[in-house]
Amino acid sequence: MSKIAEYRSNYSEQLSPQLTWFSTGQLEEIHSATIDVLERAGVRVDHEEALKLLNEAGCLVEGRVARIPGWLIDEAIRAAPSKINIYDREGKPTMNLESNNTYYGTGSDLPFHIDLETGKRRGSVKQDIINTARMIDHLPNYDFAMSYAIPGDVEAAKGDMHQFAALVLNCARPIVFTSFNEDNIRAIFDMAAAAAGSYDRLRSHPFIILYDEPISPLIHTHEGISKMFACIEYGVPVIYTPGVVAGGTCPVSKAGTIVQMNAESLSGLLIAQLKKKGAPIIIGGGATPMEMKTTATLYGSPDAAMNYCAMSELARFYRLPNFTEAGCSNSPVPDAQAGMEASIGLLLNQLCGANLVHDVGYLDSGKTGSLPFLVMCDDFISAARYIGSGTKINRDTLGTDTIVETGPGGHYLATEHTMNHFRTEIWSPTIFNRMMWETWEKLGSKDCFALAREKAFEILEREPTRPLADNVVEKINSYLR
Repeated sequence: MSKIAEYRSNYSEQLSPQLTWFSTGQLEEIHSATIDVLERAGVRVDHEEALKLLNEAGCLVEGRVARIPGWLIDEAIRAAPSKINIYDREGKPTMNLESNNTYYGTGSDLPFHIDLETGKRRGSVKQDIINTARMIDHLPNYDFAMSYAIPGDVEAAKGDMHQFAALVLNCARPIVFTSFNEDNIRAIFDMAAAAAGSYDRLRSHPFIILYDEPISPLIHTHEGISKMFACIEYGVPVIYTPGVVAGGTCPVSKAGTIVQMNAESLSGLLIAQLKKKGAPIIIGGGATPMEMKTTATLYGSPDAAMNYCAMSELARFYRLPNFTEAGCSNSPVPDAQAGMEASIGLLLNQLCGANLVHDVGYLDSGKTGSLPFLVMCDDFISAARYIGSGTKINRDTLGTDTIVETGPGGHYLATEHTMNHFRTEIWSPTIFNRMMWETWEKLGSKDCFALAREKAFEILEREPTRPLADNVVEKINSYLR
């Protein structure tokens, strides 16, 4: 049986429950429909080298459209690695992207933030990325960091470089980054190599992953492929996944959404394998529907969560690592709606075994960030992992001896069995209210958001736990100058 994601602190022996979304026959039907799209419609490729590789491999190329035979896709799936190991900034193994292993992180590129001091919505700045990086480095249930902001106070053409520098200088966890173009991405590689110690170390112990996209429907851009090829040159893994809006840039039906996204992901996977066999590529994508009344992108909807369950199972069918999203909401603020939407998405992704789950902490249809909401989502992830760890069954947990010894009419409060197991058998959040009313009033009547806000302030006052050496910091900053 495949290795299954475990609750971090104590369920080392327990395989987690798994939610099955499709039958094998349905997965084969989705694959067949995907091949039909690639053979009949094909994909547009705005990159000369990629187009040449496809033509030489046996695709029918007319102008910039390549029609791809199914056997080529099958070869690409076999060539691509089914397991990608990701390390932290210090070279320690951190994320094993395969099977049902599930890891969580923030999203990127938010134009707005709810200010921690004032509670008012404002434009994002570089300090928001620094604060996010420090938060992620201290909150235990986050596994990787993305920028969570667009720095509106820096030179726009170098915004992606400033994003990466803010992350790598303030967070030792793995980084998923975005980049504008091939020139900037090579500068980012220079910064990453400085942090890792060398380019060879970055190649052998990658702690960064590029987030890259085709354009839906069915277009591989010059810039997207150029960035992918640069990563392949440096041995940096690539998330190459579409971000669709169902009913807008892909079919409105869930099955149609999955088919088009799969066609875009697998054709990108093929291009990568033609460039270099074994190139580490992660498939999946952002599968959000459109609210037809307002045209809003529905980040936290149950429809989107269902799409991610489908995509996760399809990726396991191919034995390829995948990328999804959860922990986000269309609510403008961290309210009850945000909690409900974020929690449902996180739990379903956990039970379906998604590998990289990003956009945790998104509000306002993916436009606004909030540090207290990141704190709240840390508890939501903990709960999802706890449920996903399953019920531990062995002679000790079954408790038969304790039940017999206690007998009719007894109680278990002081038993050795309770002392041995209550910390692992009862989930404990960090900021949820579990006090009696009177105690809660005496302590200031603080709701969950108020407690999360206090914790955010407390984390930002802490010293960095794993700072980079001064000469490395200076070298990274020199690239920005």
